[in-house]
Amino acid sequence: MSASVIKNKTVSTRVTADISERAKNNLAQQGLTVSEYIRLSLVKAANNEVRLVSFLDSPAALVAKEEAEIGQVKNIGSLADFDDWIDKLDAN
Repeated sequence: MSASVIKNKTVSTRVTADISERAKNNLAQQGLTVSEYIRLSLVKAANNEVRLVSFLDSPAALVAKEEAEIGQVKNIGSLADFDDWIDKLDAN
């Protein structure tokens, strides 16, 4: 069992209802919530791993997206595994 990390900072932003709903639906298809996606993005920013380009439009991401769309995906773990991985990222 992983150690629990206390998260004591809330970050918020405002977007249109349409953008919020579309983001929620698109992220759900990838097994993520909006909060999880934002948390992952902030961890990357905090670790100076973000460039001012859309990482979702990189050649590797576009190939991965195409593979996912045609069903060429492989399950590499459970949601619990993902949560444990996020906890480890948050601890660093």
